[in-house]
Amino acid sequence: MEKSKSDILIKELKPFAKAKNPINVSHLEKIRYFTDIFPEKELWSVLVRLSKKDLITHEEDIPYLEQKDYKEGDKLITKGLFDQTLFWLLSGHLHIVTSIKDHTNTIHESKAGECIGELSVIRGSMRTADVLAGEGGASVLQLDWSIIERSPELGKDLYHLIALHLADKLDKAYGRQIKIITNSINMVHTKAADLIKKNKKLEKILYESSIDYKPESQTEQSESLIDDLAKIIESLSHMEVQEGEGRFDLLGII
Repeated sequence: MEKSKSDILIKELKPFAKAKNPINVSHLEKIRYFTDIFPEKELWSVLVRLSKKDLITHEEDIPYLEQKDYKEGDKLITKGLFDQTLFWLLSGHLHIVTSIKDHTNTIHESKAGECIGELSVIRGSMRTADVLAGEGGASVLQLDWSIIERSPELGKDLYHLIALHLADKLDKAYGRQIKIITNSINMVHTKAADLIKKNKKLEKILYESSIDYKPESQTEQSESLIDDLAKIIESLSHMEVQEGEGRFDLLGII
């Protein structure tokens, strides 16, 4: 009988599964897409026990995957540093924070199930923002990305997992941009409509006053503009509906 991919991976990784206090495998189910990429639960018990050697103490039972709790204000990621840790938020809040001229600004609040810090790890670049535990603290799963060195096949699956998380983030970010553009155009649409009404009132007053007046082309141009804006709004609304139904492809990429 031919061995499955999971069986081969288990056999390959078992010699490195030495962690003394592994996390509960049930935590893995809280990672979005994890069960899709790793459907065989037999493999899970091996993954949570995979361990590395501590370069200082030389201990060989340090787990790659850990569950940790952080108090409010604790820093998980420091801007400007290099590290190779990914985080999945299990519960609580994480704030992604930037500082400009001593002014701190929270640019994003993570929700349970979200992956944090993956982009700089994959790029091998320094962190671009601080990440702190929010109100009430946070519980996270954290993964040392050097785990991919244990197996090319495992590395490929983990890259696939991270790619799905990044795709989600891009989709949401693009969706927000659509809403911002739609709101802006709606505002312009409203102001253009008000302008047309005022122009028409002015034309009526001038006409009733028997003043020799010929409507300028601005009114016609405004009416043309408002028609174009209406079409754009309709198109963007259609895009938002498609996005909500899961049928919207980011910039044509599937």
